[in-house]
Amino acid sequence: MSPILTSRVKNHINNAIKEHIFLKDCLGDEQKLMSRGLVAITLAGLSGLGYENLANYITDGTKDNGIDGVYYDDKKNKLYIIQAKWSTKGTGTIDTGDLRKFIAGIYLLLNEEWKKFNLRFKSISSEISSGLQNDPEVVIITAFNSDNDLSPDCKEIIAQFLNENNSDSQEVVTFSKFDLRKIVRTIKAAQTGASTDVELSLLQWGEQIEPYYSIYGKISCADIAEWYSTHEDLLFSENIRGTLSDSEINLQIENSLLRNPEEFWYLNNGLTAIANDIKRARVGLGAKKESSLWKVSNLKIVNGAQTTSSIYAASIKKPTIVKRGYVQIKIISLENSSLNLSSNITTATNTQNKVEAKDFLALDELQNGLAESFKRNNVQYCFRRGDPVTDEKTGLDVQELALTLAVSSSNMVDVVTAKSNVGELTDRNAYYPKIFSNNIDVKNAWAVVQKHRKATKILSSFASKQAGRDLQLAVYGNRFIEHIAITSTKSSPSIALIQDIHNRLMIAIAQNYPDAYLGALFKNAKKCQLLKDALLSGNSVKGNKKRLSS
Repeated sequence: MSPILTSRVKNHINNAIKEHIFLKDCLGDEQKLMSRGLVAITLAGLSGLGYENLANYITDGTKDNGIDGVYYDDKKNKLYIIQAKWSTKGTGTIDTGDLRKFIAGIYLLLNEEWKKFNLRFKSISSEISSGLQNDPEVVIITAFNSDNDLSPDCKEIIAQFLNENNSDSQEVVTFSKFDLRKIVRTIKAAQTGASTDVELSLLQWGEQIEPYYSIYGKISCADIAEWYSTHEDLLFSENIRGTLSDSEINLQIENSLLRNPEEFWYLNNGLTAIANDIKRARVGLGAKKESSLWKVSNLKIVNGAQTTSSIYAASIKKPTIVKRGYVQIKIISLENSSLNLSSNITTATNTQNKVEAKDFLALDELQNGLAESFKRNNVQYCFRRGDPVTDEKTGLDVQELALTLAVSSSNMVDVVTAKSNVGELTDRNAYYPKIFSNNIDVKNAWAVVQKHRKATKILSSFASKQAGRDLQLAVYGNRFIEHIAITSTKSSPSIALIQDIHNRLMIAIAQNYPDAYLGALFKNAKKCQLLKDALLSGNSVKGNKKRLSS
């Protein structure tokens, strides 16, 4: 089947893509044309943009360092980096030599060494640099017109790259394979419009007849994962926000499912979807409501994108556990509805107040006790939503206290969590119990909060005057630099201290992790501890490692 489908892909590139991409350097080289066409298809599938808007992001050519395409999606906060390989026979994938060059090129790009790239990179360098400052999820992609798998050697190279840049608590870099199946599906969507037809089995279901037909019930999380595996972000094309790369919320949902799959239905708000048509399959169940099979035409999830993608992520790790979980779903048919019903549903279901993990701290007696202790010291402490800090000079909130406790901790894991998953610091089911304890000295805590505020302000001002890797270090390493500034000396942070830490940290990185992607480095506790040890062995910063809450 690959040769037939490859012929279709080739025709599509010639007929729909060729006119939109840069080809002046190809000189009739069909291999280059087809490879760039694959990049265009891949970018279209990932971004949702039309081919006419993607030419700038196709970087294939001399001095591309193995990177054929790069695109920053600001809505999802994802940076896509692509290597493409065209196979005339439709059987080839990526070889190890090209892949190693690609990996080396990724490090050059993430470190913003633009002088080592061609002019096509330079035209989008400011756009990519701005995206990198937002600490995006980095997605590396191999695209090829074959349904064959990557070789074991290639898989090993990719696994090593991921292991070097990810930690147990967070994936900074992910890998995706854009193979023939995805290529053909993207082409079909471009030609006919994206349709996401599904079959689903509902347990304990019900239906609403008027004014618009809808069904609701419990659906297996394994089915949701299968939908996402098949259709990916096409499921969310009607959603206001798409999948949103919010690692904290996604990780909380994922962990909730993996920890207690049987309780997931109780803990999750569920999904809301719209569809062109809903039909009950004829399977001889009559009017029974215990379970039923449905055929749904062009299903679009308008609320619950993060739940969906998190369920899929959990299924990749532990599919047998995910099969034990269920989630509630409501699907509304648009078949006989008003023209504006779709947008009304999407808007309404995405503008309700979100209950965050920290909202449950209002039930914690420890927080009440802290508020009373701070009050006795003439400091306002706010830990309930809706209670604003009246005056920052005499007040703080629970999020700021949690951040300060983590950044000032002697445990590097706490410091790294403050950077990688700050939301977990106020989540009672995550990191909160490790940060908050009954023996917090509020007088000392308030003093360190003020010290941390000053360090943050100075570092922010310092960062605004930096560029390139110096800027990356100030942005990605902000919590680490603040940690050193407020724990290594009893004196108040100063611009001289921040500059000294930054300069010597750059030297320590050059000596220990010269090619490291800084966005990943400062989310790795072991490597950060090594850097701290290197800094404190010098003469410019002398140690006082007293823990805030001890």
